[in-house]
Amino acid sequence: MLHELEGLKTLGGVSLAGRFPQLTLTLKDSVEAPAGLVDFFKVGLLNVVSSRLKEVFESVGGEFEYFPVTVSYKQKPTEVPYFVANPLNRFSAIDLGLSDVEIDEELGDALVVRKLVVDEARFSGYRFAVISEIQLIGVVPEVAAAITASGCTGIALVDPLTIQY
Repeated sequence: MLHELEGLKTLGGVSLAGRFPQLTLTLKDSVEAPAGLVDFFKVGLLNVVSSRLKEVFESVGGEFEYFPVTVSYKQKPTEVPYFVANPLNRFSAIDLGLSDVEIDEELGDALVVRKLVVDEARFSGYRFAVISEIQLIGVVPEVAAAITASGCTGIALVDPLTIQY
């Protein structure tokens, strides 16, 4: 699979339309995720969503492009359709004045996070975006509420203040 993704920028913020390959992904139960089929999981840098979670994202104005993928679970293709959700927005959003982080000067990545405060003003006009310093998807509160209300599984919504590494 890796060779099929070579040269594609899969960290978000870049359209992959017309360049994303047809993929088959194998989902296995692990101690890091709920057992069984879930609505969200990651494969490397790819965000994989079920059709159910895709509908939730679309209902709240999600800024993603979607690419169908075949997901195999217990050696059979799933009945539920799955998609790679490529976030179209990516920007710096850490409030460096209120956060306690060490940023790599060359790449701009957060190397150490002791306290993370997101500059919510950066999300003005956006619903979803990859926060470039931490390479995680940030969402506005209304989107978080819609995801929670949907009952979708596998997705973890966390308060930025709890992120430490």
